[in-house]
Amino acid sequence: MKQILVMAPCRREHREMLEQAAQGSCHFIYNEHPSLSDIESAEVIIGQPAIPMLQDCTRLQWVQMTCAGADMYTRFPGFPEQVTLTTASGAFGSVIAEYAFAGILSLFRHLSSYREQQQLAVWQDCGPERTIEGSEVLILGAGDIGENIARRMQAFGATVTGIRRTVCDLPEGFDAMTGMHALDALLAQADIVVCCLPHTPETVHLLNRERLMRMKPEAVLVNVGRGTLIDTNALADVIANGHLLGAVLDVTDPEPLPVDHPLWSFDRVVLTPHIAGPSFHHSPLTEDKIFRICSDNLSCYLAGQPLHNVVNWQTGYSTP
Repeated sequence: MKQILVMAPCRREHREMLEQAAQGSCHFIYNEHPSLSDIESAEVIIGQPAIPMLQDCTRLQWVQMTCAGADMYTRFPGFPEQVTLTTASGAFGSVIAEYAFAGILSLFRHLSSYREQQQLAVWQDCGPERTIEGSEVLILGAGDIGENIARRMQAFGATVTGIRRTVCDLPEGFDAMTGMHALDALLAQADIVVCCLPHTPETVHLLNRERLMRMKPEAVLVNVGRGTLIDTNALADVIANGHLLGAVLDVTDPEPLPVDHPLWSFDRVVLTPHIAGPSFHHSPLTEDKIFRICSDNLSCYLAGQPLHNVVNWQTGYSTP
């Protein structure tokens, strides 16, 4: 009987979902802190085991992650070559899109300033505001997260352009789609730039000082992908010098951001500790989506069918 180790927090209904997918053909171990014998005997692991834990797993065939980004494995050596790796891409688009809008609207409508005034019982207009309606939006990355943000941006009345590695179609929510070659020209036109790209060798510091300065002086930069995409020190300098309306950053490089970094102190920066895609113990709806993906993939695995969201080790991306 195949042994499935589930390292993620797993409510009763999610256990039932997984076990129904297995149809009695698997033995499940639910343990967020498994023993060495649990790991070594597992054919499938659901969760994010540390790479050193996998060195002696001769039975392991597949690791199903419960998060969307695979860079915790692709950036470092040691993941077993014979083991298939899949992500939970598709579970986080909606909730991360909500985060992006919350940050943008906070900056556009001076909500943090009004909150500060509320604490002081001050009734005062904070000045001119911006709207998403009528904005030119550039989204870097047109996967699940990018598509969810694009659809909502379009519903708000924005014009949305996407940039992706390979241009093969025009996903819902985008008015135009192009390749990375157009990045410099499009940065100069966008009112809002949203970054949804994973960490790969090609994306590290893609937004360097020169590209940040290409952006409109009143543009807003949002990063819900990976912190390495942006030169963090350059961004701090650019904002300190008055270029850019502000930034919404759920990820930074390094992470966590050093306590003495200037980005902490900027009023025009919304900075959060990598919580845009909350899951376990934060968002039951997202947890449901994660385990639905895990269960569907388990059904495919047991039926000998192709898995969804398989990580390509050359690109760092996963294939739906």
